[in-house]
Order: sequence, then C-alpha cells, then structure tokens
Amino acid sequence: MSEPDKNASDSELRARLGSLKTALERAEESEKPGASAAGPDGALAGAMSSGFRAATDLAGGIIAGALIGVLGDRWLGTSPFLLIAFLVIGAIAGFRSVYRLGSRPTSGSKDSAPKEK
Repeated sequence: MSEPDKNASDSELRARLGSLKTALERAEESEKPGASAAGPDGALAGAMSSGFRAATDLAGGIIAGALIGVLGDRWLGTSPFLLIAFLVIGAIAGFRSVYRLGSRPTSGSKDSAPKEK
C-alpha cells in the first residue's frame, strides 16, 4: 500500500470512529437509569405485580385457613366447625393483607415522603 492510500484510509477510519462515538453517546443519553421503569411498560409491570401479590395473599389466607380447619376437624372429630371457623379467620387474614398492600404509599406519590413530627 502506498503512503497516500494509507493516509486516506486512516482519515476515513478516524471519521468513522468519530461518528460511532457520537452515536454511542446519544444512545447512552437516551437510556438513563430508571427510564424504562418510568415508561408505561414499567407502570404496567408494577401494577400487575401488585395485583398478583394481592390475589396470592387472599387465596393463601383462605387456603391456609381451610387446611388448618380440615386437619383440626379430623384430629378432634368436630366435622364442620373448625373448618368454618378457620376458613373465616383465613379470609379475614387475607383481606387484611390485601388492605395493607393497597394502603401502602406508592413510590411515585407525593405522600411517600416521611412526614416530620
């Protein structure tokens, strides 16, 4: 390769490298930390997560109460009484858990900051 061809290819490569650097800087600026969580997909994912947790807490309380009631009835021989009692207790515990989950302040609300006394 002759000397003029080498200088021409060096200048082309430097120009290409410069354009790649600017494109990379623009891409890094557009992908700020937390940008995806602030978008509609992040909000939807957070809402679905809270909904699934609420459903799981409610169903878990009811199922646990029913299971304890059935096992207690078999052990003591009091057929439907403990099942009904622990089913009600499990449902109350599940609703209480869902209420506590729903009354928590969200991370984006104005009330989430700690209040001074």
